[in-house]
Amino acid sequence: GREVEYVSISRDTTEADLKQRRELTGGSSYFVDSAPVRAALHGRVLILDGIEKAERNVLPTLNNLLENREMHLDDGRFLMSPAAYDALLASGYTTEELERRNLCRVHPDFRVVALGLPVPPYPGHALDPPLRSRF
Repeated sequence: GREVEYVSISRDTTEADLKQRRELTGGSSYFVDSAPVRAALHGRVLILDGIEKAERNVLPTLNNLLENREMHLDDGRFLMSPAAYDALLASGYTTEELERRNLCRVHPDFRVVALGLPVPPYPGHALDPPLRSRF
């Protein structure tokens, strides 16, 4: 009964594909959030299909989002874990101040499901151990 965001991972998937893309409308450009960012902000389930195909340059971004609930976005925003965001609120910052600083709270209901093939002993690349331990 939860909303889902879906990402198909391939060898061509880049870090930018997991964060934001730039679009042009009416002669001006702006950033559009990708599925992982939308899932994190709105508490949706993120499905990563083909996780074993992720290239090494993409793994740190995925791992940081999974482990720390943090991600720096190209438009200047920074996603941060609910606990860290709430700690800032408790220390005296207001929500408006944090929004002015481009800090965004990851929703506590954000979950990730990764679909992939178990590689060894099958042909293919093994998952990065830090990433594998998240699942």
